[in-house]
Amino acid sequence: MALKKEIVFESNRGIIFERTLFKNGRVQLTVRDKNNNETITDYRYNNVPGLQSRYLNWENLNCCNGWNYDKTYLHTAVQNGRKLYAGFTLSIAKKDVFAGRPLPTGFYTESDVSEIIEALQEGLPGDCVLGSEQPDSDRFNSVLRHIYICKTGAIRDYIDIGDVISAYERLGIILDGNCVSRVMGLCAIPISNYAGTGQMDYANPNSTAEWVVTGLLLGYPIETTASMLSSSRNILMLPES
Repeated sequence: MALKKEIVFESNRGIIFERTLFKNGRVQLTVRDKNNNETITDYRYNNVPGLQSRYLNWENLNCCNGWNYDKTYLHTAVQNGRKLYAGFTLSIAKKDVFAGRPLPTGFYTESDVSEIIEALQEGLPGDCVLGSEQPDSDRFNSVLRHIYICKTGAIRDYIDIGDVISAYERLGIILDGNCVSRVMGLCAIPISNYAGTGQMDYANPNSTAEWVVTGLLLGYPIETTASMLSSSRNILMLPES
């Protein structure tokens, strides 16, 4: 039986995060698109305190999947102290494909992309880094340029890892010694190292420790990562996060 319903976040694109508290002490967080009244996904977790941090919030979770979100937020969240790492891709239209025709939404010219990157670089605070996650890749109608912006230092400089482990325990996720050691190690490396896949491929976490670190890196509320860890679902993390 539901005791309470509340909207915890609504995006400027009509994506709503609605939290329902049940009598048994469980929570269901439903993500839905109010434009077509479609339910996209849901998370289930215990009604206990999560982890309070300026770098973990619902707006970051709004950028984690394929629904419509505000890309301006993703391009500026790190600079504004809302998350630790943002990776995004800019599609450069191939001249021979769109020659003489207007570019479709979401495509840019090479000069457009250069201007975007230059503007981001000029406005970058001293505690942020901008670079390329990987070399450009080819797609049928475009060349993809993969960009990241992140905080300097390590995750542990911004989020207390002991508090993270305690929050997971409250949510019913007990991290064993090996997992804790792995989390501690990954949270001690420079955040910019995640631009490559040498330490860990954040877009494709394949262990409990990597799921925990991906959630912290990309700024997702810890309750939702705990929900995925307690589920048998295989969740796909998209590169734009």
